[in-house]
Amino acid sequence: MMMWLVVHKVFLRCGECMLGKIRIGQAIKSIPGCIHPLVSRILPYIGPILNKPQEQADGLVAGSLDLVTMLLKNSPGDVVKAIYEACFDAVIRIILQSDEHSEIQNATECLSAFISGGKQEFLFWRPDSGSTMRSLLDVASRLLDPNLESSGSLFVGSYILQLILHLPSQMAVHIRDLVAALVRRMQSAQIASLRSSLLVVFARLVHMSVPNVGQFIDLLISVPAEGHNNSFAYVMSEWAKQQGEIQGAYQIKVTTSALALLLNSRHNELEKIQVQGHLIKSGTGITTRSKAKSAPDQWVMLPLPTKIVALLADALTEIQEQVLAGEDEDSDWEEVQTDGIENDKEFLHSVSALGKPSYEHLEAMAKVFNEDQDDQYEDDLLNVADPLNQINLVNYLVDFFANFSQSDRQLLDHICKSLTQPQQNAIQMILQR
Repeated sequence: MMMWLVVHKVFLRCGECMLGKIRIGQAIKSIPGCIHPLVSRILPYIGPILNKPQEQADGLVAGSLDLVTMLLKNSPGDVVKAIYEACFDAVIRIILQSDEHSEIQNATECLSAFISGGKQEFLFWRPDSGSTMRSLLDVASRLLDPNLESSGSLFVGSYILQLILHLPSQMAVHIRDLVAALVRRMQSAQIASLRSSLLVVFARLVHMSVPNVGQFIDLLISVPAEGHNNSFAYVMSEWAKQQGEIQGAYQIKVTTSALALLLNSRHNELEKIQVQGHLIKSGTGITTRSKAKSAPDQWVMLPLPTKIVALLADALTEIQEQVLAGEDEDSDWEEVQTDGIENDKEFLHSVSALGKPSYEHLEAMAKVFNEDQDDQYEDDLLNVADPLNQINLVNYLVDFFANFSQSDRQLLDHICKSLTQPQQNAIQMILQR
């Protein structure tokens, strides 16, 4: 009883730090048997805040949305439904009507948690099941509006992924419109991380199209894209530039394996597309606007299949380098802290870059990628929900290159001539296993 008096006091005093409230809520939520009474005591205070956001102090609405998201994650269905009845319509209205970017972002994350927690049943919690789906599509439409400032759309990628993962049959009829909206939003995005998150959505759609990846490519070809022959050409040109900047184990797994699927489709359009390869000339010193115009960076242009193979080889190289480097605070790859990593490093130092890799070598590479991922870049809703998160990327790439070599060694050898030496070494090491 004393604990609940404390909870009541904390959440009644709305002026206190919302982050502190969330931390207290997380701690209480983790105690067995506490989630239901916790929610019953919080909702009477949170509901009115979200239903009248214009009357609240700065930051209170965004913080309240974070609190609701915390309550939704990994909660039982009846809890999710209770929060839905109290807050769902308010969250929808905030996304559709608010001009405050932090509120839109937090409401988008909250709505993703609703979908993750409710899944298909979520659509039938009110008499008119179609109205819930219409609301979700209205939200997608606003977040993908090319005229909305990029920061407001920042979490739309994760939201769209929740829709296509948990409501695939409902979303299937909207795929063409979704693709067109994704392209428009990507072309107007001013934030690189937003473009990267939308590429993850495209990659997930590639996986969902298996075994008819060629049909999905045809769909992209049929959708116009400003300044490009079609949406496929545009998306792949962006993908070629952005793949190396994508962060998070889940995101890297999905995008890297999707590139392999695209190449395996052997679609005729692949060879027609030229994309940005490696940098061959860059201006020196401080780059001003006038200098950038007079001496812009110059890049090798590569056929798309060659670039895809290069990106897959880069993925192998990154993992290999991380094994050898151990912990590196400045690395784009997540830190690994395991009892056996030192043994792995000693073993790998003794292996020639072109030597025949052993089972232990590949296991060490897989360990670096999969263990102790830093959750700074992770979306735990996707990690739990998406079976693609179980991909062992090292094994996936090993199998890809082995199959590619067996099916068309001549083409692989031809492509490798255009790769850098480290990329060639990474592929050769795999093929010699």
